[in-house]
Amino acid sequence: MPTRSVTERLQAGEVLLMDGGTGSELQRRGVEVLLGSRGDKLGPWSATANLDAADVVQQVHQDYLRVGADVIISNNFRTTRTRLAPVGLGDRWKEYAEAGGRLAVKARNAINPEAYVAGGMAAPGLGMLYDRVGTDVEIMGEAEYRQEFAEHSRVLAETGVDVMLPEFVNFIADCVAAVDACAVAGRPVWLGVPWVTTDGVTKNGETMEDLARALRGHPIEAVLLMCSRPEAVSVTLPRLRQAFEGPIGAYPNVGYNPMAPVGGRVHLGPDIISAQAHSPSRLAEFAQEWIAMGAQIVGGCCATGPEHIMAMNVVVKGARRPPRDRAV
Repeated sequence: MPTRSVTERLQAGEVLLMDGGTGSELQRRGVEVLLGSRGDKLGPWSATANLDAADVVQQVHQDYLRVGADVIISNNFRTTRTRLAPVGLGDRWKEYAEAGGRLAVKARNAINPEAYVAGGMAAPGLGMLYDRVGTDVEIMGEAEYRQEFAEHSRVLAETGVDVMLPEFVNFIADCVAAVDACAVAGRPVWLGVPWVTTDGVTKNGETMEDLARALRGHPIEAVLLMCSRPEAVSVTLPRLRQAFEGPIGAYPNVGYNPMAPVGGRVHLGPDIISAQAHSPSRLAEFAQEWIAMGAQIVGGCCATGPEHIMAMNVVVKGARRPPRDRAV
């Protein structure tokens, strides 16, 4: 267990290095990841690897820690009842969720006890999963939506994770409900907002100003732009910095595509890394740019691997932000 809380380090002005992609890295190492029942949706994705390939999951976490990551994200992106149900594993969601948290904590304790584990859990994404219009709160119902996040958070807290990270939350209304629900576990809450654009807004056209205004007074400690092109992060991050008073950060997608589905499963095909749009050194340049814009948490999402985090380590570890008071 770290001797200093992650909140204390952020308030002291430190810049923290986050890990890179987990699902794409597992796939690159030969682990099969599950699609949804229709064959064209990610569905549970890498959730089942927590039991089927636990040793590989732990090795991925440990490799990120060895190249300098201060924060690793547990492999809980899809370990929810909603995402496991289409493949007949909904009743076992807690088993997969617990395994994801335990593997990340075990890796942290083995390699760097001063590092932090973020319990990263994706929003249900019902609109994408079932091609329906509306926010998850509208489609699922707010009570059920909050319950899914709250239950997941409590399970992860029991495994020893340090931060709750509701991520891939697409609408502002969903963001607020997810933050409130995750806070019940008694851990700091960070929020991962996906798919920002080169117009500086979300893919749904919502602004950083509106997001920050909606989150005001809610238990949120940091907002991170995630699973977006680095160029879009560079446009949107200054707007987030201006609007949101707490720590901000980014972990971008650099070109991951799950390749062709075969029999409901995704197979590796061409090497994922060779198909990336940005090299590790180029992503490190973006990280330096984002730190200058005010980012305190920087890492990678889909298709980034340990080589990207190693390259970013130099610029991230040499940077500090001055302490500042904040009211969130």
